Amino acid sequence: MVSHGYVLPTRGIAMKSTSASSLSTNTTSLLNLAPYAESLGFSSLWVGDSILTRYRLEPLTTLASIATLTKKVQIGTAIYLLHLRHPIHVAHATATLDQISNGRFIFGVGVGTSHESTLNESMNLGIPFSNRGEILNESLDVVRDLWRGETISSSGIYQFDNAYLDVPPAREPPIYVATTKFNQQSGFPSSIQKRIKKHADGLMPQTNPSDYSDMISYAKDIVVQSNRTSSLVATNYVDVVIDHSEKEAFSKARDYIGSYYPWTIPDDNLRKSGAFGPSEIVAEKIHSFIDAGVEHFIIRFPTLDQNNQLDLYSELFDL
Repeated sequence: MVSHGYVLPTRGIAMKSTSASSLSTNTTSLLNLAPYAESLGFSSLWVGDSILTRYRLEPLTTLASIATLTKKVQIGTAIYLLHLRHPIHVAHATATLDQISNGRFIFGVGVGTSHESTLNESMNLGIPFSNRGEILNESLDVVRDLWRGETISSSGIYQFDNAYLDVPPAREPPIYVATTKFNQQSGFPSSIQKRIKKHADGLMPQTNPSDYSDMISYAKDIVVQSNRTSSLVATNYVDVVIDHSEKEAFSKARDYIGSYYPWTIPDDNLRKSGAFGPSEIVAEKIHSFIDAGVEHFIIRFPTLDQNNQLDLYSELFDL
């Protein structure tokens, strides 16, 4: 059965806030969106991440608040930049979050985009940008071992002896691996393939329907060959704006995305991976993703009008 999740605008409210007090007001409004989305039938709530590149609310503390305001909906990161933090600290924070949410946390991870701004972010945090994939893979090993109650030592990128986490998660949170890098002939880059093989409980791309089927099939084969018991959840991150016309909907998305990122996303790329326009056009695009194999949608509304988009989308798909 196909399900639908909602990305809370932790970046969007920061973009429109002009002072600390206005950010506080907008944060309250954002938190109120969580139980409202749950009441409409969305099955998961997500937040993004950035420390210095795209200012926004910190994801794990935001999710802790959301956990106390909701009852059954899953909560997750889409995505969390684990390589920018020490994995022991993250293991502790995420285990605590999973306890607070009573086992509802999903850990979506990735390395983000390669851009001058993200290079500077890594440099300012003392993280070698060129090694970010390797750092993420090793960090996932640390986090998962600590979640499992193991006492571990490391002489790798992070060096420590006899680390043990005495605060286990409510259950081992599933790890969703985010990527946009896939080649029809060669598959995923080697570091991402290793990540999928060892850790992926879900795949979290942002791509178009024509590429999705091959991507998810290739990833599922990797997991099967790994002999892990996990089955791969097929998710996709999709930008959606529902409006009277396709032109108006795309214009709103283009303006929002243009302010959201410090780099330019070509219009063709945005159109291929998103769904913009009247309800029937959006429905057609979402169903094309379903036909390609998407099981769970992670929906971002790239517009300041979140409540209306939540209403329109939930009505369209009878959530």
